[in-house]
Amino acid sequence: MNKSLVCAALAFIGVPATQAAWVSVATTPEAQVSYDDTLSKEGGRVTVWRLTNFAKPLTNLEGKEILSEKSRTTVDCVTGKLANSQVMRFAGKDASGDILNNYETPLRFTTVGAGSVDAQLVTKLCMP
Repeated sequence: MNKSLVCAALAFIGVPATQAAWVSVATTPEAQVSYDDTLSKEGGRVTVWRLTNFAKPLTNLEGKEILSEKSRTTVDCVTGKLANSQVMRFAGKDASGDILNNYETPLRFTTVGAGSVDAQLVTKLCMP
């Protein structure tokens, strides 16, 4: 077998996928919210991963503390509505540590409140 081909394959296997940069949406007394700059656009919809680091831990139904949440969020730029299709909650900041909750749901778009963090996300993702 070609030695350089084997080395190249081993080097590729050992290199993690490039991490996208997190773009800040807002910082409130409750949380810091960002989105992954790797986004998917289809028609008038934009889908991103959103990361929320909570200022104070939340407690799930099992009594475990949640420090961050990562959600797959789709924004409909035509209607200005937002939906989450997957949510994962983590024991550590920045989506680290044990996954304490993980669930998926069909897209159910809801209206965002004026001036809310969700409204800020819609504005950032739907700007021309």
